[in-house]
Amino acid sequence: MEAFNNYQPADWETNFESKLTVESSLPYKAYTGHIEKSGNDKNQYRLIRLPNNLTALCVQDVDAKEAAASLSVNIGSSANPVELQGLAHFLEHMLFLGTEKYPMEGDYKVYLARNSGKCNAYTSFTETNYYFSLFNDALEGALDRLAQFFISPLFNADCVDRELKAVDSEYKGNLQSDSRRIYQLVARTSNPAHPFSWFPTGNTGTLKGAAEELGLDLRDELIKFYHKYYSADIMRLVVVGNHSLDMLSEWVTSKFSDVKSKGNTKPKFDFHPIGKAELGKVIHYKTVREKYELKLQFSLPELKSTYGEKPFAYINTLLNHKEPGSIYSVLRKNGWATAISAHSSGMYYDGFGTYDISVAATPEGLENYEAIVSIIFGYINILIENGPQEWYYKELAEINQAEFDFKDKEDAETYARTLSSRGHNQYVPPHQILSHNYLSSGYDAGLISKCLSYLNPSNYRLFIGAQEHKAVERKLEEKYYNILHHIADLPSHMTSNVKCSPSVAKMLHLPSCNAYLPESLSVTKPATPVDKPTIEPVLLKKNDRFEVWFKQDDQFFTPHGHIGLTISSEYVNNSPLNHLLSTLLCKLVSTELQEQLFCALRANSNFYLTLREGSINVDVSGFSSGLPLLLKTILQKIKTFKVDTQQFSIYRDEIERMVQSQRLDNPISLIYRQLDAVNMVPAFDLDMLEEVLKDITLDGLQKHIELLFSKAYVKMLVSGNYNQSVALDTSNQVLDILQPQPVSRSSTNARRILDIEPGYYTQIVSISDQKCLSSAVMCTFYCGSVYDTQDKVTLQVLKYLAHRAYFAQLRTSEQLAYKVGAILDSYKEGRDMLLFALEGESNPIYVTQRINEFLRQYRQKLQKLTAGEFESSIQSLISLKQEKPKSIDDEFSRLWTHIKSDKYKFDALDKDVEHLKLLSKDDLLAFWDKYVNEDTAQGYTRLDMQISSAKIWQPTAEEFEMYPSTILALYGSLRSEGHTGLSIADVQSFVSSADASSSIESLLAELSELYLSKQTPSVSNETAEALDTTVVSVEAPGIVLKSSSKIATALKMAISSANEAPKFATLSKTNFANIKMKQSPEGIWLINDYKRFQHTQALHGISVPLRKLVPLIAESALADNN
Repeated sequence: MEAFNNYQPADWETNFESKLTVESSLPYKAYTGHIEKSGNDKNQYRLIRLPNNLTALCVQDVDAKEAAASLSVNIGSSANPVELQGLAHFLEHMLFLGTEKYPMEGDYKVYLARNSGKCNAYTSFTETNYYFSLFNDALEGALDRLAQFFISPLFNADCVDRELKAVDSEYKGNLQSDSRRIYQLVARTSNPAHPFSWFPTGNTGTLKGAAEELGLDLRDELIKFYHKYYSADIMRLVVVGNHSLDMLSEWVTSKFSDVKSKGNTKPKFDFHPIGKAELGKVIHYKTVREKYELKLQFSLPELKSTYGEKPFAYINTLLNHKEPGSIYSVLRKNGWATAISAHSSGMYYDGFGTYDISVAATPEGLENYEAIVSIIFGYINILIENGPQEWYYKELAEINQAEFDFKDKEDAETYARTLSSRGHNQYVPPHQILSHNYLSSGYDAGLISKCLSYLNPSNYRLFIGAQEHKAVERKLEEKYYNILHHIADLPSHMTSNVKCSPSVAKMLHLPSCNAYLPESLSVTKPATPVDKPTIEPVLLKKNDRFEVWFKQDDQFFTPHGHIGLTISSEYVNNSPLNHLLSTLLCKLVSTELQEQLFCALRANSNFYLTLREGSINVDVSGFSSGLPLLLKTILQKIKTFKVDTQQFSIYRDEIERMVQSQRLDNPISLIYRQLDAVNMVPAFDLDMLEEVLKDITLDGLQKHIELLFSKAYVKMLVSGNYNQSVALDTSNQVLDILQPQPVSRSSTNARRILDIEPGYYTQIVSISDQKCLSSAVMCTFYCGSVYDTQDKVTLQVLKYLAHRAYFAQLRTSEQLAYKVGAILDSYKEGRDMLLFALEGESNPIYVTQRINEFLRQYRQKLQKLTAGEFESSIQSLISLKQEKPKSIDDEFSRLWTHIKSDKYKFDALDKDVEHLKLLSKDDLLAFWDKYVNEDTAQGYTRLDMQISSAKIWQPTAEEFEMYPSTILALYGSLRSEGHTGLSIADVQSFVSSADASSSIESLLAELSELYLSKQTPSVSNETAEALDTTVVSVEAPGIVLKSSSKIATALKMAISSANEAPKFATLSKTNFANIKMKQSPEGIWLINDYKRFQHTQALHGISVPLRKLVPLIAESALADNN
C-alpha cells in the first residue's frame, strides 16, 4: 500500500554532543538544541542517548513529591512466534521475578512498596511498557532495579508455571468482555499470516500446551525471545524527579548503559493485515450484552509520518461532530443510533494503519444498517466534494495551540509513561518530543484529500454485533473467546458508488464556525499577591435553597475554570422508579446537549450531567471565559426539557438493557453493588429496578421533571480563572433558571447508612451469567467513625502495609486470583471500612478461609515491623497528602469532595499529617486488635460477600448451618478438582476422626483411600490421574491419586480447626433466627434476605458540617438582591 508521503526519519544526530556524567565521568550524548515546551511548563528537560543507543529523557520537576520512570520497548505481541502466541506478554510478567543483582523474587515490588511506590506494565501490539512511581529519595534504587530487567533477568524456572497461571487468569477474566471479544474478532478475521491476527494475551494452552506439543521448553523459548528482541536501540526511557538534571543523567547512564545493543530488532512485515482478501466482508457476531453495534474498518498505510500535518485529527473531528448536519444528528433523528465514534489507529502501528467508524445502534438502526452505512459514505462524499476547509483546520490548530500553551501538569507516572510510549515515532525530531502530539506543522490540503480517498466503499469491511441476527446463522466460532460469527461478502451495492437517499443527503452538511472558541485567554490574578495558596474556598452565599462557594485560582494562573453544582431533591432518588427516571432524564438531556453543544466540546470544554450519590450533578470545565454560558445553556435545557416521544422510547429501552446487562458485570463490580445494597437504606438492587421498568412512561417522566425542581437544594462551587463578581453573577444566573423552593435538609438526604451491630455476617450469591468463570470475595471490617481523624489515618497506614503482604501471599504465592487487593472505603456517614477483595476462579469459601489465615498471621508481621519500615510507611503517606494539586481541575476535585460530603473539612489533609506524625506502631496493633483481630475485638463487625460462578459449588443454607466453614472449604476444593464421590458428611466424618498429629501425606493417603472406597465401580488408574493436576502425590494400594495444593491446604485448615469453639456466636445481641437467618457452627450469620436484615439494624445519622458555615454575603443582602 502506497505511503502517505515520502518523508525520511527525523535527524537524531545533529545537536547531540558528547558529554561525561558529573560524578562517574561516564560517556553519553546530550541534545543541545531547543526543546519545544508549553509556556506553562516549569520543568527542565535533558534528552540523552547512551553509548548503547538507548534514548532517555530526564525531567526535573523541582516541586514533585513523587518520582517516576517508564521504559518502553518497541516490541510487543507483533513479535510473538506463531507457535507460541502470548509470549511477549508472558515475558512482561516474568521480568518482575528476579535478576542476578537482585535475585530475591519480588525485590523490585518490595523496594517500591517500602518507598510509597507502585509499578505495573502492559504489552500492546508494538510496545511493552514498564513503569513505576515512588518517593524521590528512593529513585536511584528503583532505576537500578528496573535496569536489571534488561541486563540480567533470572527467569526462575520455579516461577514459570505460577506466572503462567496469572496470564491464564488474566485471559479468563476477560472472556465475557465485549470490548476484548470484538478486538479479538477483528484480529482473527485479518490475514492469518500477519501477527495482527494472532492471540496477543496468551493462555496456558498457547504457551505451555503449545510448547509441550512441539517438544519445546517454554522457559528456553522465553529466554530466546528476550535475547532476540530486547535491544537498547529500541528502548525509550523517561525519568521524572526533583533531582538535578546532572544527577538524573548520572543515574540513567550508570544504570542503563549495560543494556545490550542489538540494532533495530523490530519485526517487519511487507503486507497489510487487512488486504483484498479481508476487505469487502460483512461479519455478524454475537455479543455478550444486549447491544447493537456497527463498525466500518478501513485499511490505511502507516500513519506515523503524518504526525505533523495531522490530517486524521481534522477528519476525526468532522466525522465525530454532533451538530445539525452531522452523521450523528441524522442517525439520531431517524432513531437509528445513540452514539458514533470515528478514529484512526494513529501513530500506533508499524507498517500499516486502520480507520474505524463505530456506531452504537438502536434495534431499528440495526435493521437499517445498510442505510446507516450509506449515510456515513454520504457524509464522506460531502467532505471529498467540498474539499478540505482551511478555516476549519486552523480553528482546530488554534484550539490545540491554546491547550498546549496552557497545558496542565500531569502526575509523574502518567507523564513518564505517555512520553516513553510516544518516543518510538522515528519521524518526530528531538525538539518536538513534547509538542508533537499537540501542535500542527501546517495545513496540507493534498494530504487531507489523500487520506479521505482511503475512506471509500471498496476499502472497508463491516462488523455487525448483536445478541441475535435475523436471517444470519452464526456457525463459526472464534478459537479463544468462543465468539459465534458469520462471514460473507458485502453485496455489490455496499462496495461501490454507495450513496444515501436525496432527502437524507440534503440533511448532511459541514459544521459552522465555532461560537464557543475562548473569547479571552487572559488570566485573572488575585488583587494582592499571595505567599501561599489558600486551601479552602469562600462561602459566598447560603440559605435554605442554595449555597455558593468560590475559589479563585492563586497558583496555576491559566485561563481555565471548573464549575460544579449538585441539585438535591427528595424526588431524585427516593424510590427505584424515581432513580430510573432521574437516570433517564440525565441521558436524554445529555444526548440533546451533545448535539447542541458539540462546538463547546470541540473547543476543549467539557460538561457532564449525571445522577450520583442521590443528586443531579452538573459539571463544566475548560477555558474559563465560555463556562458560564455553557452552564446556563445546560440548566435551561434541564429545567424546560420537553420529552420527545421517539427519543424517550429509544433511551427507555437503553435503560432497560443497562439494568439487565449489569448482571453481566465482573464479579467484583457485582460485589460492590451488593455491598451498597446491604449498607444503604434505601438501596435499589437489580431485582427492584427490573420490577419498575414497566412503570417508566413519558408522562411520568415529564411530571418527574416538574417535581424535581419544585423543592430542591443547590450546592455550587466556582473555581479557577474568575473573580468574585463573576462567581456571584454565575450563581445568580443558576438561581434565576432553577428557582428552587426551600426544602428541608433531611428530606434531601434520602439515603442513610446502616449501623450494623457487632457480629460476623456473610452473604452468598450466585452469578446469573452461566459463562462467567470467575468468582469473587470481599471481606469487610467495620472500623472507626468517618469523623475520627486518628482512626482514619491509622487505618490508612494499616491498609498501606497490609496490601502488599496480602497481594504477595494470595496473588503471588498461592496464585488464588489475578485481581487481589486490600481497599479502604466509606460512605458519607457511618464507619470507615477495611476490605480484602479477590476475584478469580477459586472457590469463594476456600478463598475466605485463606484470607482468614492471612489475617491471623498478619498481626505477627505487624509486631515484627522494624522502626525503619514503620517510619517509611508514615513518610510515604505524609508525602502523598502533601502533594500539591497539579491543576485547577485537581484543586476543584479536592474542594468539591469536601463540600459534597457535607463536612467542609478543607484542612483534612493537614490534620491527617498532624496525626500521622504522632502515630506509633503500638497504635497500629491496638487498632488491629480493636477492629480486625477476631480473638480480641469486642465489637468485631465483619461482613463477607461471596459471589460464585455458576460453575462453582455453593452450600445450601442448611449445609451452611450444619458444617463448619473449613469443612465446606475442603469439600468445595474437592469438587472443584473433580472429586465428586464424597458427600459433605463423609468429609466431616473423616476430619473429625483424623489424627491431627499425622503428616499431611498420611492424611491425604487416608482421604484417598476413603475416596476410592466410595467409588462404584472402582476408579481406574487413568481416571484417578485425570482427576487432578498436582503438587503432592499420594500412593494408595494399587492406585495413585494426585492431590492439588488447595486440597492439601484445605485439609490442614479443616483438621486444625476441628476442635475450635464457636468464636462469633455471642457477638450479636439479636437472634437473627427470628427472621429465618441461619448461623454456622462458628457463629457466622448467613444473610439470606438483606432487606429483612436491614429492618433489625439501627441507622447512622445524616452528615453534619464540622465547622460553622458563615457566608461572606449576609442573608439580608441576599434578600435585597433577589
